[in-house]
Amino acid sequence: MTIRGLLLGGSAQAVSQANEELALCQRIARGERHLFGEIIDRYSGLVAGSIAGQGVSPSDVEDLAQLTFINVFKGIHGFRGDAKLSSWIYRIAVNIARQHLKKQSSRPATDSMEQQLEIGRQPADGREAGEDSMLRQRALDSAMAQLPENQRTALSLYYFEELSYEEISEAMQQNINTVRTHIRRGKQKLATMIDEGVLGP
Repeated sequence: MTIRGLLLGGSAQAVSQANEELALCQRIARGERHLFGEIIDRYSGLVAGSIAGQGVSPSDVEDLAQLTFINVFKGIHGFRGDAKLSSWIYRIAVNIARQHLKKQSSRPATDSMEQQLEIGRQPADGREAGEDSMLRQRALDSAMAQLPENQRTALSLYYFEELSYEEISEAMQQNINTVRTHIRRGKQKLATMIDEGVLGP
């Protein structure tokens, strides 16, 4: 097949998918609510990765993902297919994550009483191991937070949610080469932080 044929085939496939997703959203908007599970199945990884990519604590990602899908469901009647469904959902997830972080920035960062009690109940060895793991996770979260937003989001979607370059490109509305660059540069910066001891031993 010629390059032109491949391009035309890819374009036709994208149009077909867009039409299928628009029809799905319209059916859900008309009352076939059970079909919304298909939206969740398709985009749960994208949503979680997009939220994590904004620097949200891992313990908050699931709750914010649920909130994202609630907002998607509430707004699905307004989806007209002007943008890709994945891009529309991505923007909702990012906005919710940013709102969450804005609220969090005005609160003191403290562990919950339940977390403190749970640590206190662990045996000494287990407690030390748990604290060490928690410290490393916090250091990694901190290092990820220092990356530019596009690099952080691309890394989260690629490594944590295992999305393909094509899926990330579609969600972020950036070409594949740009996505590859975000991931490569993000990896390089994280590696530098590790070498400098930012992530600990």
